[in-house]
Formats: sequence, C-alpha cells, structure tokens
Amino acid sequence: MRIAFIFPSIPTRNDRETDLRRAVVDKKDWLGQEAESVKAALDRRHPGSAVSVHIMYTMTGQAEGDGVEWFATKPMWPMTRRKFYQGKQWSGAFLRKIYEWKPDLVHWQMNSYAYTFHLASRSFVRHRLPYVYQHHGPHLARKGYIRKILQFPNRMAERGIYLTKYHEEMYREGLGLDPAKNRIIRVGYDDRFRPLDRAACLEKTGFKGKPVLFWAAGLTKRKDPCTVLRAYEKVAPEFPQSHFYMAGSGIIEDEVKALVAGSAILTRHVTLMGYVNNMLLPEMENAADIYVMGSHGEGFCVSSMEAMACGLFPVLTTVPCFVEQTDNGRLGELFEAGNVDQCVQSLRKAIGDAEYRERVRSELPETVRTLSWSYVADQLVDLYEEVLAERAGR
Repeated sequence: MRIAFIFPSIPTRNDRETDLRRAVVDKKDWLGQEAESVKAALDRRHPGSAVSVHIMYTMTGQAEGDGVEWFATKPMWPMTRRKFYQGKQWSGAFLRKIYEWKPDLVHWQMNSYAYTFHLASRSFVRHRLPYVYQHHGPHLARKGYIRKILQFPNRMAERGIYLTKYHEEMYREGLGLDPAKNRIIRVGYDDRFRPLDRAACLEKTGFKGKPVLFWAAGLTKRKDPCTVLRAYEKVAPEFPQSHFYMAGSGIIEDEVKALVAGSAILTRHVTLMGYVNNMLLPEMENAADIYVMGSHGEGFCVSSMEAMACGLFPVLTTVPCFVEQTDNGRLGELFEAGNVDQCVQSLRKAIGDAEYRERVRSELPETVRTLSWSYVADQLVDLYEEVLAERAGR
C-alpha cells in the first residue's frame, strides 16, 4: 500500500529553515509524526508499504526520515510570500511529483484550503486517484463563494476525516456532505509524552517554581500569548513562588519580548525560551505543573494533548477541541479567548487550588492515552483499507 500525505502549502512553523531535512525531519511536527506513525502501522499490517509527504516549501528538495519520503517543491514567486500561504499557492511541479510517486491513495491535509484543494481534487478525479481529506482548520469558510469552491473537493472525496464532532457537523451541514463518508479520527500525540521521573526532569531542565507554568506553542496572534501574559501579570504577585516558562517562536515574538521586558513582574516571573525542539519537550513538561494556551482557533491541538499526557493541568480556551479534550472543562480550566479577566480567574484557580490541580493531573495520562499516535495510526490504516477495498469492488 502506497499512501501519499499532501500538505498543499509552505508550513509556517519552519518556513525560514534553510536545511530541508532539519525543517521537516529533525523539526517535525504533527504532520511528520502522523506520517511516521502510519508507516509503522502499515509495516505491521502490510509489509512493503510506503509513505510519502509532499509539501510546498521555500526550496525544492527531497529528504528521508524514519522510512518516510519527503518531497518539497518551491512554488513560483510571489507564491512564496506569506500572503499566499494557506491554500492560495499552486504548482504544477508539486502535483507532478505526487503522480510520479504513484500512490494508491492520497491523504490530503487541510480540506479548508479552498483553491489548492479544488484544483488538485479535479486532477485526482480525472486520474481516478482516490483521496481522503483531513480537516484541521478552526472553522468553515465564512464567505459564500469560498464555500462554493470547497463543495466539489469535499463531496468527491472517498472519506472526510474530522478531529471534533463540532467541526464534522459544521462542514457536513455547511457544504451538504454525505454523513456516511465522514469519520471522527483525532490528531494524535507521540508516545514519548508520558509521565517521567519528575526529580530527574527538574534537575535536567533547571526549572524552578511552585508551581511551574509552561507554554509550548507558536508566538502568533492566533495562539495569543499576550492575553495569557497580561493575565499572569495580575496573578503572579499573589503567588510569588510561581514561574512561567514559554517555549516557542513566531511572528509576534518581538511583541511578546517587549511585553515581558516592559513589566517588572513578568521580567521576574517569566522565562522566554525561544524555539525548543519537540524532542526536548517531554522532560520539560514533566518538570512543569500547569500548561497554558490562549488560542482563538484550533483543529485538534497536539501540544495540549502532549502536555496532558505528561500530567500537566491544562488552562485553555473555550474553542471546541479544548472543550472535548478536557471533557467540557472537567479536566482543566477554560476561559474565553482574548478575555484577560477570565484567564486571570482560571490561572488563579489552577495555581491556588493545589488539591484540585493535583487530582486532575493524576487522571490525565490515562484519560488521553487512547489519543496517542499508536492508537490513531491504526484507525487511519483501517480507513485506507476500507476505501481501497471499496474502490477495488467497483
């Protein structure tokens, strides 16, 4: 079985990296983890299978990691500019590489990328190449003409993979999709994220604080670190032993640095760590107590699952995936995105009520265990087998 994962844009996390292998293999995120996990599941069930990942990038090249082949294609200028990211890029060379690899099935990532998905799906249908898509966007397009563009590729797919019940219903009703084709399969997390020896992790990371708060996400407007920092600035004086470590970089990094530097409280209580390789996060998260994120929109956030798998108490926003991950807030604290006052209340509860925090933390690793890639990958292979068996019987 040959499965081609398609990400039809330049990944924004690593678009400034000048070495392709370092960008997509060494610094792999959920896309690389998903592809590698599916490859491992296929090897167990269908020896001799192959998995590739096709992305657009700021350079053209090829790399290999853990049995997965990566193909990167640089689109024509000006489509390498950020304004063309997220579904507005197109490249004939990108599509040709997919066909040259000869997949049995295409697994398209980002069914919300209207232009590229529409153009590619027409080509797949013409070539009789079966495809499934996986939804990752925070919401269905609000503009009517964009929804019209999305109807063909979403309707013609063999299956649609959704990360939350909320998003499946939104797309099904908004685009008139066949519910029999839709599946709820979460994005997983790496099995490396699990409870480790806390004392050893504290010694290795050097984290200090009672409690330790942790952020592991991009510094972007959508993730909204500034709301979290403004809230923590109000709470930190009440809990002078607490400390907040923030791992991540992004387009508002300078704004975040200025916010911290301009506050005596934040300067004392916050450590900005910059980019941290995902391989280092399990030890950091086992050295922390509370995970915080201020996101305004997510498909199914991986970093929060990684943190919960390590036993961190989550303080998250009320976007649908966080509501589902925390069992409607039973396993954490939720606040409205962008609302500093609500974030203050959530942080105060998480930091101040240690008994409540530790009770929830004790439940988390087992609660999220079935969301790990080792479970999710088998569900994806089940779906591929189902689709290809149907196609063979037509």
